[in-house]
Amino acid sequence: MGSKKLWCVAMRPEYDSPFKQSPAASKEIAHRAVARYKAMTLAEGNEFMIELFDDFIRVQQWHGTRKEHINKMFYTQDWFTQPMFQIFGMSRAENVFKYEDFVICYKKGSAPIVTKDIEEARCFYEVA
Repeated sequence: MGSKKLWCVAMRPEYDSPFKQSPAASKEIAHRAVARYKAMTLAEGNEFMIELFDDFIRVQQWHGTRKEHINKMFYTQDWFTQPMFQIFGMSRAENVFKYEDFVICYKKGSAPIVTKDIEEARCFYEVA
């Protein structure tokens, strides 16, 4: 087991910045995380970011120690059930739901809901 490779999602904020690595539980999970980010980029339709996506976000082999990998673990199966967006009213909903990802909806006086369904969000905000 000591020779098992460790994987991460590597991102950099600018083209000339170094990559910052965030550990993934497996190579498969790292690839799925990158695919999730890429789907969001494609949904936004920003041609510049679509063209350069692979230069900013990628799967890499972890460069740190096994202990660091465990302590800094970020991308797990549970990560895929967490919302990527938040809204505080329906004014932003049309733009956010086009990503087809989880959204957390907040309304004053109510417990937030997490959903992928724009109709569920509409009902949440319409209820007095």
